[in-house]
Amino acid sequence: MFNIIFAIFLLIIFSSPAQAGVIKGTVKFTGTVPPPTVHKTGKFSKACGPEKVSESLIVKDQKVKNAVLWLEGKKVKKLKGKPGVLTLDQKKCTYIPHVLAMPRETELQILSSDPINHNIHTYSFDNDPINIMFLPGQDYSQEMEEAEVVKVSCDLHSWMEAYIVVTPSSLFSVTGDNGTFEIKGVPEGKYKLKVWHEALGEQTRKVKVGEGVIEVHFEFAAPAQVSEK
Repeated sequence: MFNIIFAIFLLIIFSSPAQAGVIKGTVKFTGTVPPPTVHKTGKFSKACGPEKVSESLIVKDQKVKNAVLWLEGKKVKKLKGKPGVLTLDQKKCTYIPHVLAMPRETELQILSSDPINHNIHTYSFDNDPINIMFLPGQDYSQEMEEAEVVKVSCDLHSWMEAYIVVTPSSLFSVTGDNGTFEIKGVPEGKYKLKVWHEALGEQTRKVKVGEGVIEVHFEFAAPAQVSEK
């Protein structure tokens, strides 16, 4: 009787589908962090505050915030994402969040919580560009259909910048204050793991995912040389 129960137990274990894997790690900057640029808002200070500090490179104890990581590969192309609606707000003359990541085919909703006008302007190749004057309380929605990095700026307030990172699938992550990332539910297979940061540039690693957790750590030593638009 014991042998029968044990055999059934083994059959259940070995016939069950393999669990998805997890990729986790950190993004670090080992170079010297330049002081952030401070913008005076001048005549817009009542609505915006007297000054705005650039969020282009936020590093604490070598940990990088706002780095976006995603997977690429043959399997990723077959995966269906989990598109929904994500929001980019204009509040106190700042884009919130500064970096917004979303899977392709997600609806981007842009809000304006400020009492003054803005002109949102996106720079993209594969998605329809946006160039719209926003009145207080106005909103606008658009589906982001293709994977790419989209820069966002305001033509009325030069310090306002943000990035929308449209990823190939829902297999992505954005680092927080502690510079860590985690991508769960990764099907077994081989992939390219990409990391992007607006000031540091990009890196790519080849990863092989099975059951369990694998760790990948990225380091940047210097800011990327980025040409002006």
